Amino acid sequence: MVVNNVSQSGRYYQSANADAQSIKEDFLIRLHEFELIMNDIRSNPMKGSVQHYLLLGRRGSGKSTLLRRIQVEIMEDELLSQKFVAVNLAEEQANIYRLFDLVNEILDELEEKDIIVNRPPEVDDCNLYTRNLVGALHEAIALSGKKVVLLLDNIDRIFENILEDQGLLREMLLNYDDVKIIGGSTRMTEHFWKYEAPFYQFFRQIVLGKLSSEEIKTLLLHWSNKPGYEELRNFVEQRPGQLETVRLLTDGLPRTLQFFVNIIVNKEQETGYEYLRQIMDVMTPQYQERLNSLPPAQRKIVLQMAFLWEAAGTKDIATACKMNNNTVSAQMKQLTDKEIVEKIETGNKNHLYRLEERFFNLWLIFTQGSPKEKRKAKYLTVFMEHFYDESGLQILISNHLKSLQENKLSTDKAAILTKALAQSRFVNSDMRDTLLDYTLQLPDMSEELKIQLPHKISDIQDDVLNFVKKTEYTKAIKLVESIEQEDGVKEFLLGFVNRRMDDKNRAKEYFTLAIKKGYNDAFLLMGILYYELGDFVKAEEYFFKALELGVRFTLKRIALLYFYQGKVELSIEYFQKAVEENDPEASAFLSTLYYFQNRNKDNALKMINSIQNLDGFEVSFIVIYIWAGDFNKADERLMSLIKDKNYDNLDLALETFLCHFQVNFINQLFRHEEYGNELKERFAPMYYTAKILGAKDTNINLRIPPEIEEIVNVILKRVKEKQEFYYGK
Repeated sequence: MVVNNVSQSGRYYQSANADAQSIKEDFLIRLHEFELIMNDIRSNPMKGSVQHYLLLGRRGSGKSTLLRRIQVEIMEDELLSQKFVAVNLAEEQANIYRLFDLVNEILDELEEKDIIVNRPPEVDDCNLYTRNLVGALHEAIALSGKKVVLLLDNIDRIFENILEDQGLLREMLLNYDDVKIIGGSTRMTEHFWKYEAPFYQFFRQIVLGKLSSEEIKTLLLHWSNKPGYEELRNFVEQRPGQLETVRLLTDGLPRTLQFFVNIIVNKEQETGYEYLRQIMDVMTPQYQERLNSLPPAQRKIVLQMAFLWEAAGTKDIATACKMNNNTVSAQMKQLTDKEIVEKIETGNKNHLYRLEERFFNLWLIFTQGSPKEKRKAKYLTVFMEHFYDESGLQILISNHLKSLQENKLSTDKAAILTKALAQSRFVNSDMRDTLLDYTLQLPDMSEELKIQLPHKISDIQDDVLNFVKKTEYTKAIKLVESIEQEDGVKEFLLGFVNRRMDDKNRAKEYFTLAIKKGYNDAFLLMGILYYELGDFVKAEEYFFKALELGVRFTLKRIALLYFYQGKVELSIEYFQKAVEENDPEASAFLSTLYYFQNRNKDNALKMINSIQNLDGFEVSFIVIYIWAGDFNKADERLMSLIKDKNYDNLDLALETFLCHFQVNFINQLFRHEEYGNELKERFAPMYYTAKILGAKDTNINLRIPPEIEEIVNVILKRVKEKQEFYYGK
């Protein structure tokens, strides 16, 4: 595989195991640090005091390569090679348990370089044996006429192993000036910072930070001269934005950078998903070591920060970790010092934190999350958004949609890619739903895969509407906030929720943002908002803009606006247009309007028969059926509402029966064995109105409670006026 081939081509990527010539040719970064140390070696004769160095950097930051480059320089520079012997021990020194093990390793290296070593005999006293070996070392160095530059990678591990002998080593280094140590470490252990430790402030620290954009550009251009990697030059010269993305993902680490080169130069990959998995596999040992080197508390914090992904304050991190806020704050300082966590200044004491290397963050999500967390995680989405530019991602989306339509992908792979793309901010809400629809229709789509897919925007909208109906606004907002799309749908729904919460100013702000992002439906709701504020001019302006953009149900809103302004004929005109667009609510509104106008009875009846049922218009249906003389249907629907205790606007239905001379029916209803008493209590004015119109009780007027007498008279007057309107005097 390309990944393995490239990672083994060490001379391209500054491997410490490359030959001397390749190291010199390919050493293009860490030049400042290299020159700083070499200037000291050249100018300092190592007489009296010796300056020792500690290179600090994460694995893959170039410590081993820098040590190897120093070794090559000392070996091949004519003047330096006469003064110094470079001893570069292997990176992993598992056999070093005591100081005498370290000294023996150095003596072995000196003998390899034809330097005469007079080893002392072994004795049972470890301290005596160690001192004898140290004496042999200084003797060999003196006889060689040179001094030793000791290059120790992972020096922190060596110091941990020789813990009992650290004082002796310090004594040796202070009393003799023939050994200069240049060590590499991934962390600043207590051996170097603890006040009472032997090596407190003993080493000059040089931090190998992240590579700059220019350094990465220099590396890629250099690698592009290698056979098979010519494409890198085009990448650097033509895609500077993506180059910066690679730098951010790799956090400027040379070793991580090399794996991304595979995606750049290989033309066979279609989605990057296979390469992402390969890179994860290759990086696992390095990242696993980084994670396991942390104390348990810090390990938990790092994992929870990975699952949060975005920068967060200590309070949010503490909540996620179920830890004390002060504890998290203290650990955050150490994690920042270790360059695992990045602190983001906010201008106040509440700073934000996130994992410094974003690809390490992706790896944690990919490999360490529970099944629930992996379902929620968008590691592939994040990878694609960072690696591909928007136009490249749009091509990827188009190709994936075509593959879904033609059923060219295995179901599991299709589900993974749909999940990644559907959660991308570069995918609009319509395309998200389209991708999900086609994916859900694939054969062999298991329930487990379905659960892992994100919800469609249309389903989220339905859930938000249900939460709003229950006045569960916090749940509605939380659900809306989970939407990744940046086409304005999130702002549109937030505006909708805030409008229903009666926070019209905030609703207006969200609708304005949605409009700026091109979400045209927001024009309609902005018009409704202005209508509710009583600004009919602005409402009309937004309604007609929505109409121009083809937003559904706009005609109905224009018709309602004109109706409430008393412009009945204009209202009817736009209701008719809305009905032609198959808007059932428009049909119900227009039928009701026809009723109040007492015209087009047949059309009104035809329209409601075509609808059958419509939430919120149950009473309107009853009114139309009474007007059209279909009392059986009216009676049936009325009894259905009463049984369900749906009493909203039921008094209008009862009054309509009276207006159309159905007095006996209403009186019978109030005498109903099961529902009559409750109806009398709830609709007392209507009960007495029906009794009066029935004229069977001549004393009924005397029975009316005085507190509702005026209301009864108003209803009687209204019934008479409507009877005259519909039937004449």
